[in-house]
Amino acid sequence: MAQKRPRPPQLNLLSELTDGYSQILALLDGSTAMRRIVDDVPASSGVDVAWVGEPDGGDQIVLRHMVNTRTPAMNELTVPKGRGLGGQVIERRRLLWVSDYRRAENITHHFRSQVEREGLGAVIAVPMIYEDRLLGVLYGANRFKSSFGDRTTQALEQAAGRAAAAAVVAERARHAAEVAVHEDRRRVAVDLHDSVGAMLFTIGAGIRALIDELPPGDALQPRLGDIEQQAVEAAAALRGSLHALSVPPEQVSLGVALRGDCRAFQERTGIVARLITVTELPAMPPAHIKALADTAREALLNVEKHAHARSVVLSVFAASNGVTMRIADDGVGLPAAGKDPEGLGVATMSERLARVGGRLDIGGGEDGGVTVQAWVPA
Repeated sequence: MAQKRPRPPQLNLLSELTDGYSQILALLDGSTAMRRIVDDVPASSGVDVAWVGEPDGGDQIVLRHMVNTRTPAMNELTVPKGRGLGGQVIERRRLLWVSDYRRAENITHHFRSQVEREGLGAVIAVPMIYEDRLLGVLYGANRFKSSFGDRTTQALEQAAGRAAAAAVVAERARHAAEVAVHEDRRRVAVDLHDSVGAMLFTIGAGIRALIDELPPGDALQPRLGDIEQQAVEAAAALRGSLHALSVPPEQVSLGVALRGDCRAFQERTGIVARLITVTELPAMPPAHIKALADTAREALLNVEKHAHARSVVLSVFAASNGVTMRIADDGVGLPAAGKDPEGLGVATMSERLARVGGRLDIGGGEDGGVTVQAWVPA
C-alpha cells in the first residue's frame, strides 16, 4: 500500500490563512457571526436548544437563529419588554432562568403556546451587553424540567459576550461600508459636474451664440431655441441628480465628511491620516455635523502648518449624550510659553462649537503632539 505523501508546508499555511480570512469575513457579517456563536451554544453549555433575540426598533426583540428546534413556532417571534422570560431580561438587564417555563409564576405567559408546541421545559436567557448597550438576548433551553448550574450559566454568559462583541464589529463594518458607498457617490457627483455639467454649459452657450448671429426672423431660430431649452432642462435635471448623489443620510454624513477631509489632507501633505469611528453615531442636526466637520478641517490645517507630524488620528464616538471628535497628532506639541496660541485658530473653533452648544479642549498628547477634542450635543 502506497504511503500518503505529506502536504507541503506552504499548503498548510495557505489553508490556515484561508480559514482565518473566512473567520474575519464572518465577523463582518452580523448574521453569519451570530449564527456561528449560537450554533456552538448547545455543545459548549449543555443545553438542548439555543436561539437569539435581536433588537427590533424600540424595547423589543425578534427571535432568530434557532438551533436544534423541531418547529418554526418561535422563529421571528416578537418579544416586547416585560413579556415572557426574554422581556424580563430586557427590563432587568441580567441573566434569568425558569426550571419549567409553562408553570413559572414569575413571568407572563404570552408565549406559552409557542413553547408548548416546541416542547420546551427549562429556559435560560442572558442579556448581550456591550458598554452598557443591550444588543440582544441569548437563550438556551432544555426539553425537560431542570435547573441550570454554574457551567451552563458561565458558558452562556461567555457566548453572550462574544455575540455582543460580534454585533458591534458588524455594526461598525456596516457603518464604514455605508460611508464608503456615499463617498463613492459623492465622487461620482463631482465627476459628473466637472464633465457632463461643463459639456451642457458649453452646448447652451454655443447655441445662444448661434442664435445671436442669425438674422432676425431666420427659420433656424425657433429650432435652436428648442434645443437651448432642452439643454437648460437637462442641466437642471443633472443638478437635481448631483444633489441626490452628494447628500448622504444623517447617520453617515459626518463620517463621509471626515473621511473626505482625512483623504484630502493626506493627499495634500503626505502625512498619514486615519479616521476611526469608535461607536455608532446618533443622528445629529446638520448644524452640529457642520460644526464638527469645520473644526476637523481647522485642526488638520493646524497640523499641516505647525505640527511637523508624521501621522494624525481622527477618532469620533458617542459620549455624554452627544458626539466627541478627537484629532491627535505626533508632532512637536503645543507652542512654547509666551507664544500666541491664537495662530492655532482656537478662538474660531471654540466659537463655532459654542454656537451649537458644544465645547473645545486642546492639550498635549500622552506621547507628544497635540490633541484637539470637540464635543457637540446630539
